[in-house]
Amino acid sequence: MIGAITFWCNTYSQNTDDLKTHSLKYDFFSPVSGCFGFSLETTRSNFTSLDIDAGLIGLKLGDYFLYDKFAGGYVAGGPRFYFKKDQEMVENNNMKGAYFKPLIMANFFTFEDVFEYYDFINDTTIGTAIKGNDFSLSLLLALGNQWVLSDMVTFDIWFGLGSGGSWVNDNSDEIDPLFDYYESPTGYKFSYVKFGDSPLIFDGGLSIGILLK
Repeated sequence: MIGAITFWCNTYSQNTDDLKTHSLKYDFFSPVSGCFGFSLETTRSNFTSLDIDAGLIGLKLGDYFLYDKFAGGYVAGGPRFYFKKDQEMVENNNMKGAYFKPLIMANFFTFEDVFEYYDFINDTTIGTAIKGNDFSLSLLLALGNQWVLSDMVTFDIWFGLGSGGSWVNDNSDEIDPLFDYYESPTGYKFSYVKFGDSPLIFDGGLSIGILLK
C-alpha cells in the first residue's frame, strides 16, 4: 500500500525549480536510546513528501541498557502527508506544518549479556554469556509537526503507534535447566519500544535538519 502511495506521489512535481526539495535531519535524542538516527525528506508534490530513516545501533552512553553489548541498525520509509496548506504551500511544498506519515520499519541488532545465578548445591555463583540477535518488522502510523526557520533549518517532532512482529534467537538453552529463569528483554528495540508480549509498538522523535535543493 505504501509503495503504491509513494508511486502516486512521484507523478507530481513542484511548480518551481528554485524551491528546496530535501531536508537532511538528525534525530537529536537518538544517542540516549543507544543509536544514531538520521532521516531524509524529499518533496514529491505540493502536499506530500517521501521519508527515509536510517540509523546505527550500538551507542552506549551509560549502564542503563538491558544488554552489556549491542550492535545493529534500522531502516524505515514511507510517504508524508501535510495537513495544513498555507498560501505559500498552495503552489509549493514548503515542508511546514502538521502531517501524517505511515512507515514500514525493519530493525536488527545482535546482543551480549551475562546471566548470573547462584548454584546452591555447589555454593558458588555461575555466569553464562548470553549471545543472540533480534529482528523485527513493523508498521508505524505517526503524527507530527515541522517548523522551518529562515528557510534553512527544520525542527521536526512526531509520535506514533503501530504493530509488528519480532524474532529473537539466543543461546539461553545452555543455562542449567535447574536455574533457568532467564528472560530476554524483548520489549526494547533501541529504535522503538514494544509493549510487552503484544504486537503494539511506540516511537517518537525530535529531529533537527537543514534544507537542501
